[in-house]
Formats: sequence, C-alpha cells, structure tokens
Amino acid sequence: MNNSLDETILLVDSNTPQRTAVAQYLRECGYRVLEATSANEARQALAHHKVGVVVTDVSLKDESGFAVSSYVRKEQPGVKIILTHTVERAAAVAGELCEEGPLDHPYHPQHLVERIKRLSRKSD
Repeated sequence: MNNSLDETILLVDSNTPQRTAVAQYLRECGYRVLEATSANEARQALAHHKVGVVVTDVSLKDESGFAVSSYVRKEQPGVKIILTHTVERAAAVAGELCEEGPLDHPYHPQHLVERIKRLSRKSD
C-alpha cells in the first residue's frame, strides 16, 4: 500500500455521532470512507470494496471489533487495522491484531489521520 490519500478506509462504529463526525473529517482530509455500524456490515463492505485501512471500535452491537479484526487478518491480511476502544482490556488483544495499540475512544479525528499516515509509511 502506498501513502496515497485515495486509499479507502472502512470505519466501523455503532456510535453514529462519533462515526459520522470522524467519517466527515477523514473525507475532508481527502480519504474515501465507507461506514459500517456492525461487524456484519463491515464484512459486507469488505466483500464488495477494496479497503486499505479498517478502523473499528472494540464494542459493536453485534460482535466485537476483535472479531472484525480477526476476520480482516484472515481474509485480507494486507489491510491495516486500527482498533478504538473505551475499555482497558482492549490493549492486550489489540497488540496481537493491529500494527499499533488501540486508539483511545473517543478520539480526535486528527489522531486517526496521523495513525493512518504512519501505517502507510511503514508498508512502503
């Protein structure tokens, strides 16, 4: 993956105000953004779209963000993963599933952009 802003980001978060605000910010930064409210919607999006980065909250309504991350690792191992969380236990599992530790939730969208850019540079 290159460091291109045309990279598509899948944002998975059942918290609609948070997801909507972050998605808008990422779009304003030049990214293409797909939104999903559940693990099921995330899997559907991944089946139909080429995605470079998945950003998923640990706590989703139907399954955990860990389940989404495991699915991505199995089905599309080249996709970068960023977990966000509100619980402390996420840190240990996130270390195994994503390139960097979890991003604290709620998070400022600029911190997410910085993380995406850093991950893109690592894969070049």
